[in-house]
Amino acid sequence: MSTVYDAGVVGSAGFIGGAILRDLRARGLRVARFTRDHPVLEAGALAADAASARVLVWAAGGVVPAVAHERPDLVERELETFDAFVAAAMDRDLPPRIVLLSSGGAVYGHPELPPYREHGPVHPSNAYGALKLEQERILARAHAPSTSLRLSNVYGPGQSGANGQGVLAIWMRAVLAGAPVRIVGDGEVERDYVHIDDVTEAVARVAERPDAPAVLNIGSGRPTHLIDLLELVEYVVGPERVTVERLPGRAADAASTWLDVSLAHEALDWQARVPLAEGIASQWAWMRDA
Repeated sequence: MSTVYDAGVVGSAGFIGGAILRDLRARGLRVARFTRDHPVLEAGALAADAASARVLVWAAGGVVPAVAHERPDLVERELETFDAFVAAAMDRDLPPRIVLLSSGGAVYGHPELPPYREHGPVHPSNAYGALKLEQERILARAHAPSTSLRLSNVYGPGQSGANGQGVLAIWMRAVLAGAPVRIVGDGEVERDYVHIDDVTEAVARVAERPDAPAVLNIGSGRPTHLIDLLELVEYVVGPERVTVERLPGRAADAASTWLDVSLAHEALDWQARVPLAEGIASQWAWMRDA
């Protein structure tokens, strides 16, 4: 007899998807995992493991920001796959609730000023942001029961930096390899960093609230200068282990990006709770022992 699942996570082999899978299972839910080797679509329909799930989390993403810029063909393929997934989900008699992991750092941008709010204008700053925004629009056009979580910069245990994602993971890899930590520009750019534990908590709360808003920002709600982030890393790993290499700034980089998360607090009673220094320490402990 096949297992009846409460939820499914598409992209469960990745950093964020894997953390969501483990968290939902720890809460007692029966959660199916979908990966490239075990796809959520079979001949254009939802796989059997997804047939009964009331919530499907889309955490898949073979296209990272650098790849999105260089390979528009892969962006198109990813959009086609997501479109087919949403269509298959809507073919069910009772469509599942879809939770899409979108991007808060890439769908907003100039000329708007942070903190960015869900109801404000969207101006994708790059091809990756355009991809995530189009996924949100696919859900809207299909009238799919869904919530798109616009995540800020997610970090924490499980993020290795191997794919060029995550400044903290990239810096820590460099420290472990005895290589210099590279910082672009003067370090004054500001970003919003949110720990993976806070992200999994947000996903769990959305999963249990069918009336959650269609779009929610998920971040710390506060900006951190890159130079201040580096100082925290030096404090955690030991300043004697960190050699800094400064690179020229990039005109395309937004000076400041952070999110207004008041709607998530209002709708989900959620807010980021892991302090940045504590979160950095947890990631360093994981990378050091991995």
